[in-house]
Amino acid sequence: MDQYSELTTQKNMVRDGDGRYVWVYEMPMLTAFFLLFEVWKVIGISGCIVFLLNVVITLVSGNGLGSIGGAFISTLIPLAILLVLSIPAYYIVTRANNGKYTVLFEMDEEGVDHTQIKTDKAVALEALTMLVGAATKNRSTIASGALSATGGSLYSRFSKVKKVRAYPEKHLIKLDGAFVSNQVYVENEYFDFVYRYILDHCPNASN
Repeated sequence: MDQYSELTTQKNMVRDGDGRYVWVYEMPMLTAFFLLFEVWKVIGISGCIVFLLNVVITLVSGNGLGSIGGAFISTLIPLAILLVLSIPAYYIVTRANNGKYTVLFEMDEEGVDHTQIKTDKAVALEALTMLVGAATKNRSTIASGALSATGGSLYSRFSKVKKVRAYPEKHLIKLDGAFVSNQVYVENEYFDFVYRYILDHCPNASN
């Protein structure tokens, strides 16, 4: 029996027949502005890439350094528009998700999967119960039916994780890899357990 076998089923974290830890985490989107900040970060990075491409095109076309200012303005204006429009867009997405960001996490020795559930927590917990029912042999069939209302999914393989950072006050554990960065959220009572488990299974990660 390994050191993690004692945890089986408590509150909203369970361990299924395959040794996989599964839990649901929920947060109010109107106070979890990190999601909006992530959108802004993507927009900002995209804007920088577009600006650099404009500079290269400007220089290659022989317009000289003086025209770089024009390239900057032509990039800045649509970037500013996108940033402003992202605010009402975020509110619309919040309303569409009943004001909550609900995530299903599945973690085993290989990695952790982060899947958004576009339902309220009660339905998410029902899906969780079905997912880890006694008939774990047909788990994939149960999952496809129970989680038909899911959103996007992001998987981090522990062997690819380069850095693990813990933010207990935010219930957050960040996993950074070369190409994938994941955010694992977990309630206070399981935070230390999940953090230790991740560290123990990420041989190439620093913290």
